Amino acid sequence: MGSFEDHRFLALNHNILFKAERLMGYHNRFSDEDGKVEAAVKEYMKELEEYVKENEREFWGFKEAVVIYTIPYFEHLLKDPHYIVLHRDAESVANSQIRAGKLRNWPHEIKSEFSYFTRKLRFKLFLRTMKTTFTKGFVYRERNFIIKLTLDAQERIKRFIENRKNIIIELSQIIKNPEETIEKIIKFLGLKPTKEQIKNAIDFIRPELITSNIKKPDQ
Repeated sequence: MGSFEDHRFLALNHNILFKAERLMGYHNRFSDEDGKVEAAVKEYMKELEEYVKENEREFWGFKEAVVIYTIPYFEHLLKDPHYIVLHRDAESVANSQIRAGKLRNWPHEIKSEFSYFTRKLRFKLFLRTMKTTFTKGFVYRERNFIIKLTLDAQERIKRFIENRKNIIIELSQIIKNPEETIEKIIKFLGLKPTKEQIKNAIDFIRPELITSNIKKPDQ
């Protein structure tokens, strides 16, 4: 799922969200008042601590589209965290989500998601997915709902990073001006890369993987 995520962290975060009824329970993501996300993070705290300990070095990081729901509860494990926010238009996110939700894409999506869970939890994930579909409908294909959910998540991110070290990168800008964007990130993190490393970073930007320019969900 996605592009170039650390799959160990992705699996860990998705298991936490599943435990908190936030993975397929999109409708539950608008509020944390039930305390389930915090409780789930605490349950997986040992695994999170091990992950951070094994990966921690001067410069390191991870990427996850829905980490905003969990990171407030384990941020204390990170030393001097710097947040790079890749901002994408909510309508563009909705278009991509609707495209991914098409029936022909289900086998790949299901295979990817199931790979993060044990056999026992895969069965529970299947049942919960069916329950959500029958009670809430195909919410991941409802454009207005996805836009609303995306805007809510973006507002969460805005509040979270307000008093933290952060830089916001517009997706459209990284496509149009990759060199300038890479330079901003270098300065923000205080990196001292070689010319070859800068070139590799620029070459790593692959617009063909980005669907921000999709105007209609069926394209």
